[in-house]
Amino acid sequence: MRLNDYIGWNPDASITNLVSMPEPEKKVRPPREPWIIRTYAGFGDARQANERFLANLKQGQRGLSIAFDLPTQNGYDPDAPVARGEVGEAGVSICHWNDMERLFEGIPLQSINTSMTINATAPFILALYLVVAEKHGVSWTELRGTTQNDLLKEFVARGTSIFHPDLSFRLSTELIRFAVERVPNWNPINCCGYHYMESGAGPAEEIGYAFGNALLILDAIRPKLDAAAFEQTVRRISFFINSGIELVPEICKIRAYFKLWRDLCSSEYGVNDVAFRAGCQVRSLTLTEPQPEVNIIRIAYEALPVVISADARVNALQLPGFREALALPDQSEQTLSLRTQQVLMHETGLAAYGDIFEGSKVIEKLTDETATRAREIAIRLRDAGYSRAISIVSGELTRQLAERHRKVESGEIVQIGVNAFTGEVGLTPPPKQNADHAAQASKEKERVEAIKKWRSTRDQAAVAKAREALERAAANDGDKGLIEATIDLARAGGTVGEWTDSLVRVGRGRYTPPILETSVSVGALNVPHASRKIRIALGKAGLDGHINAVKLLAHACMQAGMEVVLAGFKQTPEQMVATALEEDVDVLAISSLAGAHMSIARETIDLLKIRGAGEVALVMGGIIPEADRKALLDLGVKAVFTPKDSNLGEIVGRIIAIASREK
Repeated sequence: MRLNDYIGWNPDASITNLVSMPEPEKKVRPPREPWIIRTYAGFGDARQANERFLANLKQGQRGLSIAFDLPTQNGYDPDAPVARGEVGEAGVSICHWNDMERLFEGIPLQSINTSMTINATAPFILALYLVVAEKHGVSWTELRGTTQNDLLKEFVARGTSIFHPDLSFRLSTELIRFAVERVPNWNPINCCGYHYMESGAGPAEEIGYAFGNALLILDAIRPKLDAAAFEQTVRRISFFINSGIELVPEICKIRAYFKLWRDLCSSEYGVNDVAFRAGCQVRSLTLTEPQPEVNIIRIAYEALPVVISADARVNALQLPGFREALALPDQSEQTLSLRTQQVLMHETGLAAYGDIFEGSKVIEKLTDETATRAREIAIRLRDAGYSRAISIVSGELTRQLAERHRKVESGEIVQIGVNAFTGEVGLTPPPKQNADHAAQASKEKERVEAIKKWRSTRDQAAVAKAREALERAAANDGDKGLIEATIDLARAGGTVGEWTDSLVRVGRGRYTPPILETSVSVGALNVPHASRKIRIALGKAGLDGHINAVKLLAHACMQAGMEVVLAGFKQTPEQMVATALEEDVDVLAISSLAGAHMSIARETIDLLKIRGAGEVALVMGGIIPEADRKALLDLGVKAVFTPKDSNLGEIVGRIIAIASREK
């Protein structure tokens, strides 16, 4: 397949024609671009996100990578009680086909390549996209893009899973089969290595976990397709990978991705000459709160490995904002991310050469070693089966994450501004903090009112009929019909919350995987030891599911001699308080990454007081703006840990001191 077929891009068409905008001052650009330039964007409602998309396209972005808010990712409508404080905060709120239509206003679907970071609700979100295409007379065969649709990494690393692994796996594989047959230019899954590396995995582990997942999916689909359809399915599998700061290992990693995938498709399925197709974002784990200006350099270096090899170059690349450790990127940071890619693409001249590493003894040796180790890991996961693979990967990631943290704290891994060459650079002002809680509340109120109005004006009988058909399809042990029923519900005006509720009703409820593999052996961490018995409840409130920090803190507290209660993730304040009371804890530690920390803190403190447990010390951590630290302390939170607080030993020491004072 030619590159331009993959990206859906006419090299002679200007982006201004695509989005119907005024001509930019400069029209000059190369006749062919070697990868799609993207930024990861989405916030507020569909109108606000659409404005950001149009602005980024005008700046030179060539494809869309959509961030959905956490209620949408977790299958909740804006008026669901658990969505309070998180509507439109970490992405765009999308509920029904009219939202999707507004999101793409002025952007013709047949011309744009759209990547959607959506997993548990991927079937419904794609259904909305297909319905909007229908309404605009765009054939599904013209659509190009990707639904992430990878649940394995959600269970172990990212946390936006909804359904039991069995139903999750069925939804994922049915979507793949449907898309291959009906939306042939769409990538129905990104098997993600990205999140494994963010959770501590090394190059071979990242590849092995991603390919192990792909093999499990293809093995499940293979008996249900004829040879031609299965071959097409193999060729449509795509990946989303990470790129870190260690240049040589990362160059070898991307080359190993390309080499091993082609080899596996041939040896395991008899499908030859399969192209490894992938999008990439560089490693957010390396981006630091201290000296954020240095992140500009890190991001540029991390972009190199996945584009520098002519024979191992990703199809699409998106770069984060350099202050990502502090707050979501604003428009200026997204523009800088675009400019970083544009300099790399247009000024360095790297795309003008063949494969510059061919024949390099160093590169080829490390590439082969990485691919060999990755193959072993992938086959081991395949042999274990899907459910067991979840447990295996979760435990191994915990060990790898703790080991990386130990190396950073010991100085074995150098992080400029964190454990070496410290002190502020002072070139840029702090980012504008997203701390306008009144504006957020107003935006959320608008979305709540809008969804209620939508439900009141649609054909209720058609929605009820479509939901009944969806539930019948889900309850059927067969393996067809779920996606068709999902599309029918989208056509009828159903919402993401209604789709989810219908599947929850017949699919064993909402599923919460263990927050931590407590049997995992983790190396010694540099933490103080508590001099008395302390019980601490750890968990995540809100809908964000990233649990790396909670995993590390849990092991650190256990090594400090505390009794640790794991309260789970995606918990409401009421659930967290109930756990604290049932377990008679001294400290309740809540992690929040999605911008709802103020409402979570206020509700938790009120509940503790109402239930006579005011002596339980509440501490909070996560991506919390510095501007909100004092406000949280004034509410009664005993300690607030922001990205500035990276020393695990100091955090544990403060928790021990707080627990001792409260007694």
